Amino acid sequence: MSLEKIINDDIKQAMLSKDKRKLNALRAIKAALLLEKTGKDVSGGEIPERVEMKLLQKLVKQRKESAAVYR
Repeated sequence: MSLEKIINDDIKQAMLSKDKRKLNALRAIKAALLLEKTGKDVSGGEIPERVEMKLLQKLVKQRKESAAVYR
C-alpha cells in the first residue's frame, strides 16, 4: 500500500473522529507529497519510497526546529 493511500485513509479516520491536530498534520504531509509528485524528478506520477521517506524526515526536522525556536 502506498504512503499516499495510507495518508488518505488516515485523513478520513481523523475527520470521522474529529481529531483536528492529526488532520492538520496529515494534510500537511499530503500537500508535501502532492508538491513532490508534481516535481520534475518523478516519473509516471509515482514517488519512489526512498523519496517519500526523505520527505517525511525533512518534515519532521522542520517541525522539531520550529518547536525549538518557539520554546
